[in-house]
Formats: sequence, C-alpha cells, structure tokens
Amino acid sequence: MNIKSDYLNKNIVLEGCNGEWSQRHYLPLLVNKAARGDIKLWAIDVEDEIKLKDPQIRKSYEIAQSHHKAHYLNKIKHEQSYKGFSDATYVFIVTPDQYHSQIAEFWLGRLAPKGKIFIEKPLDASMRSALKLRQNIKERNKEDAVFVFSHYLARAQPFLQDINRNLDQIGKVERIEFHILESATIPLNRAKALNKGVIFDLFGHILALSGALIERNLTCSKSILQRAKLREVKAAQYLGCPTAGEAFSRIKFAFDNVEVISLIGKALRDEKVMIVYGSNGVTKLDFLSNTFLVFDHQGEPKSQGQLNPRHVESFLEEIIDKDKQPISVPGVLDFDAGIEILAILDKAKMRIEKIVDYQVGESTDSILTRL
Repeated sequence: MNIKSDYLNKNIVLEGCNGEWSQRHYLPLLVNKAARGDIKLWAIDVEDEIKLKDPQIRKSYEIAQSHHKAHYLNKIKHEQSYKGFSDATYVFIVTPDQYHSQIAEFWLGRLAPKGKIFIEKPLDASMRSALKLRQNIKERNKEDAVFVFSHYLARAQPFLQDINRNLDQIGKVERIEFHILESATIPLNRAKALNKGVIFDLFGHILALSGALIERNLTCSKSILQRAKLREVKAAQYLGCPTAGEAFSRIKFAFDNVEVISLIGKALRDEKVMIVYGSNGVTKLDFLSNTFLVFDHQGEPKSQGQLNPRHVESFLEEIIDKDKQPISVPGVLDFDAGIEILAILDKAKMRIEKIVDYQVGESTDSILTRL
C-alpha cells in the first residue's frame, strides 16, 4: 500500500487521529476536504477503527472513503502496509508526547520531495529522542521539513499581527502573567498522555507566546528562548489525580528584565488569560472569550480585538490550501525553537523540590501558601 502524490492530489497523514484534540480540531476539517476530493487523507492510530462521533463527519468520511480519498490504518495490526507508505505531502503528529520524535523519524524517509512534518507541542517528552530526531534530520538534509505547532500562539495571531501598535499603547513591557487554569480534572483516558504533568502539557505554549511578544514577532526564535532564565518552580497535585506528574505549577522566569509569572493547572477554576503590564497601561488576552483589550494606566479601554478561535483549522488551511512557508503560518515554530522549549521544560521539571496535595476546586492562593 503506497501513498502516491501528484499535482492535484495532496496526501495528508494524521497520526493520532482518535485522540481528543484530533477529533475536535483536525479530523473534521480534513475529512470534509477529503469528501470534496481536495486531498487524500490517511488517518492513523492504534485502534481497530477510526472514531467518528459526529454523524455529519461520519457521513463525510464515508463519502470520501467511497471515492478512495480517505483511509484508516491501525499501524500495529497493519504494520507492513504502514511501513510501505511513501510520498506524504504533509504529516500532522497529534499523538502522546513520548511518540512524537519516533513518528517524525519514521516519516522523514517517506515524504514527498517538498513534504513537511508538523508536531503538536511539545516536540517530545524526551530530549534524547528529540536529539536523535535532529541528527536524523541533518543526515537526510531535511532541515526545512520538521516544525512544531502551538495552538495558543496561533490563537493570539490577531494580537501579534499588530504587536507594535498594541504594545506601544501600554509603554515599556515590565511584567507578563499567564493563568492557564481549568476546573475539570484529568479524565482517565488522558492520564497516559498527561502523565508527565502540566508543565509538559502547557508551559511550552507560555514560552512560545511570551517569547514572540518579547521579540515582537509572529513566532519565537531559538535566540529569544535562550534568554529565558528560570527563577522558581512550584508544583502541586490534586487528591485523586490519575497522573504521576504535577497537576498545578507556578513558574517564574524572565527575559532579561521582563518577569513572567505563569500559573497552570487542572481541577482549579476556568481561567485562560495572558496579562501584559506596561509602564503606561495593561493588555489582557482572554483565551476563553477569544478577545483582547488594551487599557491605559487609569484602566480606561483604548482598543480591543478578537483572537482566533479557529486556530488549528486556520493553520491547516494555510498549510494545505496555500502551501505557505511553514514559519510564516500562525502558530508554527522551527525545529530549533522546539528543541529549546523542550530543554526549558526539562530544566523546569528538575527545579521541582516537592509536590504538595490540594483539593479539587481549591484556590490557587491557598495552594501557594503551602508552597
């Protein structure tokens, strides 16, 4: 079984198609494209059949399948067919973190001449695996083939596209705060994927977004990330948490003289914001309402705008429909930036001295008094 690409037929591979994030953001758009005949979709996972909970998406998949534009493969059961693939135009890896580099290595030798691989953050759960992938990339001269995607960075693009105006209104940036908190506990079916804790799950987004803001750019580079200095890492875990890693963390770090404080966690409250404090005002990005506001030093609103709720879908359309250079697409980071983020995640995990318990729904202030 081979993937054969031609001018009119882009071969799209979705690794981890049965995962929650794929089901919500990747599969609907890709299945509909396949049903229209725009692409040939290869949906891949390790279960016996593809999950298609939405009746309309199932109907679209059946249409695409009947025209040989959509295929599902259990790569364990059909290993020989999986290894026979070739000529993939774009590969999207949305599997648990620990498999990212291994899967990317597999596809490096099966890409079309200008094929690309996109890995949902983080690059991997293991620096050793990521460095092995980097060596493989160099040996195959594929330095322009593998990228990392951050959906928080993509969602913030309407703000970042006018970054100079938005930041000039508040003066010199002095401090940034992130609250990426959820009231929901970790479901058992996601325990394996989140076993390393919320630092690996969420802190990479914060590094990417704060780095882009400091750099006043649409993405963040390796060089700006190398200037990030960790100052403090605190961690806690709610009672009954099904993972080994932390479920809450406060991380303080800095880019030169700009302090960044991040609160990330589960089983707390629903709040997803980035607040930028300047010498003459404040900017607040709200990722739940998908809005941003700029206030002057007296708290009066000066301007406002919308974030992008179709962050993943817009990313897919820019890549698949327009064949844009990846680094110009909202949310995309180059491989070196992905490696640097992974190195910071490892350092942050090593800075944890203890993990305290907390009750589901407990306030972050209460937890921090014990840390």
